[in-house]
Amino acid sequence: MLVCVGSTNGVKVEAVREALMEVLPNAEVKTLSVDSEVSPQPWCHETYSGARNRALKSLQEGCDIGVGIEGGVCVERNRVLAFAVIYAVGRDGTENFSTSPWFVLPPSLASKLFEGKELGEATDLVYGRVGSKYHKGAVGILSKVIDRRRLYKDAVILALYPFYNREIGER
Repeated sequence: MLVCVGSTNGVKVEAVREALMEVLPNAEVKTLSVDSEVSPQPWCHETYSGARNRALKSLQEGCDIGVGIEGGVCVERNRVLAFAVIYAVGRDGTENFSTSPWFVLPPSLASKLFEGKELGEATDLVYGRVGSKYHKGAVGILSKVIDRRRLYKDAVILALYPFYNREIGER
């Protein structure tokens, strides 16, 4: 089985590889650079569209399953939260999605997002980092325990359950 990830970001790809080792250990992984067709920093429901677009575009490369991961932010209860959507699409038409845990961003990061910055850029500016979105990300800097890879991994497993647990997933 060939699983294509609609990203070349190493953190996203590694999260998919680790998830597959648990649920589809014989799957091969291919990375593809695809356009999510959403803004550089998706807000709320746009995040779902970006993840699905990445997954669908991955299937065009002859893959059995396309996986799209899109990070987004949303305002809830007067706070800005960050999260990711993971979408899995099968060549057979099966589709499923999941989200990562959502976490509140401090006002220093939220204000940069309202200025039009992308979360990775805002994180680098506020915390004096370079390329944080390719490593721990905002979640790793804030929590000191959960990096982006860990944040995504279990959500990838949940998005993939119809592909590895078919007798349960179809009921």
